[in-house]
Formats: sequence, structure tokens, C-alpha cells
Amino acid sequence: MTEGPTPWEERRDLARLEKALGYEPDREPPADRVAAVRAAAERLRPRTEGPESTVVARRRPGRRELLLGGIAASATAVAGYAGGRAQDSDTPVAGPPTEEIEFRGQPQTVAAQARLINHTWGTELMLEVSGLPAGETYDVLYLDGAGAVTQAGSFLGVADVVMVCRFNAAPLRAVVRSIEVRTADHVVLRSRLA
Repeated sequence: MTEGPTPWEERRDLARLEKALGYEPDREPPADRVAAVRAAAERLRPRTEGPESTVVARRRPGRRELLLGGIAASATAVAGYAGGRAQDSDTPVAGPPTEEIEFRGQPQTVAAQARLINHTWGTELMLEVSGLPAGETYDVLYLDGAGAVTQAGSFLGVADVVMVCRFNAAPLRAVVRSIEVRTADHVVLRSRLA
């Protein structure tokens, strides 16, 4: 990763540029140039009549103001980014109510904890599972009372870690009667719901 120039290098480069352009901060500009700039300013000044009318001259911001403005903008950007990152975390600040469910008939090597969220748009399964054979693909399925199956997603088994997964599907919680985690050959985990 390349880093930008240091403040000292920036000042040095600015001084070189000023010298190349003929700028000399200690020298007064020629009188005819000052007169030309004043005349141009007068032409741009709004023409109003009456004693209440005043024209406020505005100066260009100096380096200090520009630096302070840049620092303020940077601080605001960092605060906005940090706030966005805090909202992106997996742990919600105040989450919706959840329903704990239990998977039965699971192999002894498998440990699973699961919770459901009853959303207005469907059902979400929050699953923490470990001990599944690595490299195998597992499908998460929602089944309703009539036996209709909706796939909520899939994951790949990874050895020696607790996999934290979230699965969403359109069936509402009221119609979901069971949740299964299957391989291509068989059901690995099943939870029957009320």
C-alpha cells in the first residue's frame, strides 16, 4: 500500500510550484495589476441604491480554514463509517423476539442451537451448528402442514468450527410445521414445530 506525501513534502512541493509560477509572497504586486483586480471586483459588485444597501466583502478561505474544514469532513466521514459498521454487525442492538426450537434425532457428534424469527414477510432461522462432516453440502428446508417444501438456503460443513448461519424463506411462521437440514441422501437434523 502506497502512502501519500507528508505535510513537509506537500509544503515543499507547493513552494516549488509557487516559485515556478513567479509567485513571491514578500513582494507587492504591480500597481496596474492591483488596479485591474479592483476594477473587475467593482464590475461584479451588485448595483443597489439607498443607504441600507451594503456590500460585504468576502475573503478566500486560507490554508488554516481549509485544513480545519478537511479535518471536520474527515472526522464526520469516519463517524459515519463507524456507525454504519456498528449497524452491519451480526449482533443486533435490539432484535425482534425469537422462538427457540430444538432439533431431535441428531447424530451425537452434532451440536445445534436454533431460534426462529417470525417476520411479516416470512420466517428466519438462526442456526449455530458444529460437528457435521466437513465438505458436505447441507440444505435447509421449511415444510408446511400439507408437506410443501420451501428451500431456505444451504451451507457447506466445515470441520472444528461452530457455524453461525441465518436462513430466510417466504412461508410465514404460522404455516411452517417442521424444519429439516438434509444432505442429498438423508435428513441430518429435524425440528417439529407447533
